Amino acid sequence: MTIEQIQEELERELIEYPNRLKHIYGVRDTALELGRKYNLDLDVLVISALLHDITKYFSKKDNVKIIDSYFPETKFIYDEYNDKLLHAFSAYVLAKRKYNITNGEILNSILNHTVGRANMSMYEKVIFISDYTEPNRTYESCVKVRKLVKESLDLAVFTAINDSIIFYEKEHSKIPMIAFEARHFYRNLLEEKND
Repeated sequence: MTIEQIQEELERELIEYPNRLKHIYGVRDTALELGRKYNLDLDVLVISALLHDITKYFSKKDNVKIIDSYFPETKFIYDEYNDKLLHAFSAYVLAKRKYNITNGEILNSILNHTVGRANMSMYEKVIFISDYTEPNRTYESCVKVRKLVKESLDLAVFTAINDSIIFYEKEHSKIPMIAFEARHFYRNLLEEKND
């Protein structure tokens, strides 16, 4: 499926959700800007951005059905991830099965766009931070991280992960262990760079 075909299908699927479409295009445009800066494959970033939220409006039941059909051990997902984050797993599965995506950079960028992970590739970091800072988002941490990304991608990633953990702790919401591991990794990375 071409990028144009993916985009056309996305517009049909999200016709009732214009703000989500606006968000997805904001992620795409932000990712393209960063991709040019870091000399990345722009098609990889565009496809990742277009597909990262394809299951965002699926019911929990539908997300669980998709996730269970692909991931052999899913208990940790439901134990650690709040329901708002399940779409990363189901979008990963749909990208593989429905859109025949085999590129690991695209798949990992979709899978890890919500909370990140330790030692992300440049593509994963760009999609993660583009999702966090795209221009349609205006919350305080987003504005702060949007400025930081101009200085350092790793600092922006650390700050986004750290602020997300703090937010979810205040909400008494589930936080997956992978988020804490990612925060630890990027904190250490930044400390090593500053030594």
